[in-house]
Amino acid sequence: MTDTASPPSPPLPRPTPSRGAVLVGNLRGHAAAEAWSAVCRDAGAPEAIEVLRGGKESATYRLTGAGPRGEPVIAQRCTAARAAIERTIHEHVLPHVPVTAPRYHGFREDRDGFVWLFFEDVGSERASKTDPAHLALAGRWIAQLHVGASNIPAARALPEAGPHRYREHLHAACDTIRPRLANPALAAADLRLLKRLLERLERLEQFWPHIEGACAGIPATLTHGDFRAKNAIVRAGATGLELFPIDWETAGWGIPAVDLTKIDLKAYGSVVRRAWPDARPEVLRRLAAVGRIFLALAAISWVSPQLAYDTPLYLVRPMSWLRVFHRQVGVAARPLRALV
Repeated sequence: MTDTASPPSPPLPRPTPSRGAVLVGNLRGHAAAEAWSAVCRDAGAPEAIEVLRGGKESATYRLTGAGPRGEPVIAQRCTAARAAIERTIHEHVLPHVPVTAPRYHGFREDRDGFVWLFFEDVGSERASKTDPAHLALAGRWIAQLHVGASNIPAARALPEAGPHRYREHLHAACDTIRPRLANPALAAADLRLLKRLLERLERLEQFWPHIEGACAGIPATLTHGDFRAKNAIVRAGATGLELFPIDWETAGWGIPAVDLTKIDLKAYGSVVRRAWPDARPEVLRRLAAVGRIFLALAAISWVSPQLAYDTPLYLVRPMSWLRVFHRQVGVAARPLRALV
């Protein structure tokens, strides 16, 4: 997830146009074009620059006609910490795993500590949330990643992504929400919801040994961490539909629970059972339930800082999200409680 409500980050040196804007004219002086020309000496000036995503800590552009053969190039500007993860994935992991991935063109460090990353443009058609063919394709892709990356040393060096990461999200959410109960801008119904959410999180903390028990014996591997339709592009290839997951900022090393929530588990199991014989359907369903809890905790941790707003209007959006996440945690925990 992006655009958190943490204390404001320092502004970018150059203004970032809004998403969807298309810049034309003499673009050689644009920061993305300058960085790309330093990476690719044969690069021409882009015919146009499309803003795919704008933000203070991350911005993504399509440089039309900027490739050596006139092809478009994707330029991503991000923090050094995020760039380190993306570079590890694209330089040291994906080239050694039998999966489709955008071609990685290289990086350029900016003078202000940010980093530019450059990729092949694989299009803009996002994977479907409901199409069975897309879900099966995603299941096989994720399975190939989990099997192929499990023995790659660079993947093991990524941030920890097991139960401890998500317990920290749980603690962060509780620590953020508790003092916000005194926010006078909260409506009475919102205050009641937050109190119920805190109670649910506290019960989940007590239940945590059972969550860790549900993860026992699961082999660790590289996890994408935020695999969903928004972060997966599909396009027609020579042998059929191809999948290209993007945005690896939450990738890490741990049990692969969070990657199993938006895929066809049967397709996933058909691949991983070759390397992981114990990947029975009931094991994968249990692991996916754990993954849904983990993702909901990360989401609650992400949105809860926005409860600091002191204007009711600004609390509408974070409260609407928290209502959804509150339900998601409860639904995801049910099949695990049946195991206790």
